[in-house]
Amino acid sequence: MIAVSILTGLFVLSHAVLGNYTDHLGPSKDAAGVHGPQIFNAVHNAMRQWGSSVHHNGMSLFLATVPQGVLLYHGNMLPESPSGPEWLAYEIEHAERFIRSFRGPPTHEKPSPECDSGELPNQQKSMGGKSQSADGERGWLHVYQTTRPLRFLYVDGMSGGKTNMGTLDTQDFLLRGVRSSNQGDRDSGQSCNGPMGERERAKSLCELCKEWDLQGIIRMEAGFEIIKCDFTDGMEQIQALQRPVSADRGDGNSELQRFEYLRGVSQRYFDIGSSRTIVDYSSMVSAFFFQLTLTNPDPNRPDLPRLSETTDAELGAIKRYLKTTIEQHQIDSTRRIDWQDVSDLFVSQYADRLQYMAKFDTSVDLLASETSFLLDLYVDYSSEDAAISSDSIHRCSNFFLHSISPVSESDHLIHLAFSEVMSQVCNTLFEIRELVTTHRDKDFAPDLAAEKLHELIEYLGWARFKHCSGCGIDEVCVIPMWPFGDEDDYYHPRCRSSSDLQSGKNYWGELGFSGREDHNAVGASGSAAT
Repeated sequence: MIAVSILTGLFVLSHAVLGNYTDHLGPSKDAAGVHGPQIFNAVHNAMRQWGSSVHHNGMSLFLATVPQGVLLYHGNMLPESPSGPEWLAYEIEHAERFIRSFRGPPTHEKPSPECDSGELPNQQKSMGGKSQSADGERGWLHVYQTTRPLRFLYVDGMSGGKTNMGTLDTQDFLLRGVRSSNQGDRDSGQSCNGPMGERERAKSLCELCKEWDLQGIIRMEAGFEIIKCDFTDGMEQIQALQRPVSADRGDGNSELQRFEYLRGVSQRYFDIGSSRTIVDYSSMVSAFFFQLTLTNPDPNRPDLPRLSETTDAELGAIKRYLKTTIEQHQIDSTRRIDWQDVSDLFVSQYADRLQYMAKFDTSVDLLASETSFLLDLYVDYSSEDAAISSDSIHRCSNFFLHSISPVSESDHLIHLAFSEVMSQVCNTLFEIRELVTTHRDKDFAPDLAAEKLHELIEYLGWARFKHCSGCGIDEVCVIPMWPFGDEDDYYHPRCRSSSDLQSGKNYWGELGFSGREDHNAVGASGSAAT
């Protein structure tokens, strides 16, 4: 009878917490549990270049605030600020790449009539209009400073990547309701509208942001960027200086220039820097919260989630839930939980040690020592069955969640996902501890332990597992970041120097570049001209 009462109470609590949504279309505790690692990683990788490059098909959205006094950068062909939606870069190197790209269309191509019709903002003329000369023009680097805190919608993953791999699913399928491959130029071709309809995408996203009282969209490609809907709102221009022609400072396409760009981006692998953006994790809305089919139609990439198999009704339910969440957080000033801090503590405690123990040449003695070091904190040795106590496993699984008191619906779902991940780690480590203790003299013990650890590492999917170690001062750990990168660097990231950037098959497909191919070609034909 007591058990029934407890279960009934839990059901009532979960129903109150998760709102008045149907079981099928609303956020689900079951879904959050199944997708525990994905939710954990989305939180852990938010506003981090490395993790968002490893897990580049983002399925989550967060409210995020850029505080007062933050510097942001924009490159175009005019000294004036843009009059419509445009792109801002977090890094100088990112913005300057696009300034150097404005060389005009090749002589054998004519600008399309639409691009030169005068309908686009003046700064857009650099994307195919008559303001360009055949041999290029010198652009302007604009520096802006925020004059008050600005609220944005952060779309996670490589959401600035113009690919057909799923990097645009959240923006197009979910936010914009674009399902057709050719609607809004959502194809791989380029036009005055930008690659895969970037200009139209920015316009429609800004219309949505206006409805939700937000300043724009934060995204990531090779560098974080902001689609700022109105440059006159909440920012002041503190500098706008014309740049030299490329001959005055070296070829903008050189390996060194490309390397320095990647070096600048790599400084944001694990932190956007100096609290330049504050993510409200308690506002998280994720496809992983819902019972959806996130299967990738590409059988070669089952590791990448997609929204392409979801129904319009399911996408509509997520969007309504997102709108409700945004509205609630705009009027609710309750202190938010920094879930990323929690994930950082947990990953730093276990990541390197799991990889260390997973080596197949690891001895039984080392495994016993490592597991004891990690688990002794949770074991009550006054108990006769201390080594296998369920209480010990429970202490381990909940240790990093002791101080957390979930408030929002998102908090409860994140808490459930984190608990699932932490329980999996603790259960596996206690199993290995029991294995190497009970079968210390058995030859199979180390290999079986390593097998369990490899399964755990694959389940967790932490981006830290992929990061290079030991790169020199003249090297950068390279992973594909749109539009750069080759396939091998995704599966096996490695240290590269400025003389080692020539690559193999491009990872991103038709609109990506590898090796010595020119990133600037994207800007010249209409990309997010940061």
